[in-house]
Amino acid sequence: MSNTSTNKETQELDKKKQELNSSNTASSKSIKNIGSFLLSILMTILLIIGYFVFGSIVLYECKLAQSNILPTNLECYPYTDTNPEIQQIFTNIFITNTQPQESVKLSFPYEKNNSRNIVLDIFRKYKEQSNPNFLIIYIISILEGLINYSNNALTSFFNILNGLPEILIILLGPIVSTIYFGMVPIIGIFVFIYHYFSQMSWFFKENTNSKTNKPNWTNINLFEPASYGSALFLVFVFFILFWILLFTITPILSIIIFYICLFMTLAYTGQIDGKKVSIFTIIQEMFKHYKVTMTIIFSVIIVLSAFSHLGVLPGVFSILTVLLIYFNFIPINVFEPIKATNLSPLSSFEQASKNCNANTLHGYRPKTFSELFGNFLDINQKGGEIGRYLKRLNKKINK
Repeated sequence: MSNTSTNKETQELDKKKQELNSSNTASSKSIKNIGSFLLSILMTILLIIGYFVFGSIVLYECKLAQSNILPTNLECYPYTDTNPEIQQIFTNIFITNTQPQESVKLSFPYEKNNSRNIVLDIFRKYKEQSNPNFLIIYIISILEGLINYSNNALTSFFNILNGLPEILIILLGPIVSTIYFGMVPIIGIFVFIYHYFSQMSWFFKENTNSKTNKPNWTNINLFEPASYGSALFLVFVFFILFWILLFTITPILSIIIFYICLFMTLAYTGQIDGKKVSIFTIIQEMFKHYKVTMTIIFSVIIVLSAFSHLGVLPGVFSILTVLLIYFNFIPINVFEPIKATNLSPLSSFEQASKNCNANTLHGYRPKTFSELFGNFLDINQKGGEIGRYLKRLNKKINK
């Protein structure tokens, strides 16, 4: 009897231990699920905020591209001292869903802050010195070519993107832009190659100015055998050097210059209702105007996360909570859109026109490499350089 009683007590004790362990396991699992749910909420908040910040930057870039004030013309300021004529326009931003649609008006005036460029200003000032070195000018010309390509790539892409509905720019813009930002530096390698060889025409230039004036670059001709031979030698040296640079510095240089140009666009400032605004202003305003969109996305993700981590009952409860907030039974007002007061009818989405009335390149930039040798080799072309040299030599021999 005593053994039987002891076995029963042991079994009951083991059963209680199992129930206690099961209870502890379930409690631990529940705590773990709640922890995972809270972590997912935190990550969701950070991801949504980060994504919409990126989207607002893309929207800002679209309006900047429409204003067409980036340095995209090698003959204009800040590459040279010729100021471009840029049409002043007002772009549409934070467009409403009402009929007729209205928007806030953002403009980018081409004034001192928006026209200067630290890197290009340094290059331009060096080129305007009385005695610049042609090799340094050659390097500057390559870098300017990459900078100009990057600015054109940014302006063209964001101006095309600007034609999409604004909500798509914010929601899809970050994804499309990320893909595009990876492609542009790759193409930039071929742009580098083009300018590397085309700007070799600087080797065939010499400065004939006085010491106090701007440089006056003239072509070296065949009647200057020492100078012409030195130029040809430099072409040979830099041709060999090209193969080293192509697989070392060139890809890195293309990436660096593109992203420098991209980040420099964030320094441009605009105006809304006559008040100065920056990229940070646009980000702040985006959170106000797209509060409802962000709340809807956040709510959907939270409900799905509740079902996934906590189960059916908490998931249903989260749906009920969202509905109570939406119908204002819980007065949080996160689903209530902002009431903007500075709206006006939509203006045109056409890009601003830009003109540069530069008749010459001010002596800074020679013909491209192909143009130089195209004229040199074309004997029959009127004005061909080798034709003139042969005629002049023939006259001297006849005398």
